[in-house]
Amino acid sequence: MHGAFRKYKVDPDQIDELSRRIASDFVPQVSQEPGFAAYHVIDAGNGIVITVTLGDDADAVQRSMDTAANFVRDELPNMDIERVEAAHGDVTVSETG
Repeated sequence: MHGAFRKYKVDPDQIDELSRRIASDFVPQVSQEPGFAAYHVIDAGNGIVITVTLGDDADAVQRSMDTAANFVRDELPNMDIERVEAAHGDVTVSETG
């Protein structure tokens, strides 16, 4: 399994709308990608949003990252979103409950 996180700075007044649009428009796209495992959005407060993507392998996560970049560019041009950090790698420990 492979994972990625992306950290964004967002206008705090736009986080609810961003989350709604991610849930209604982005998640249906990304969840259809081959190898997709999970996607999470975390409102970390103070205008920080963190996304976590899990996939079967690095290629699946890369497709997700490409889809996310296209979504932000094409579907969210009116939102003040700045990606401030991103990383990906192999998942070495995973537990769900």
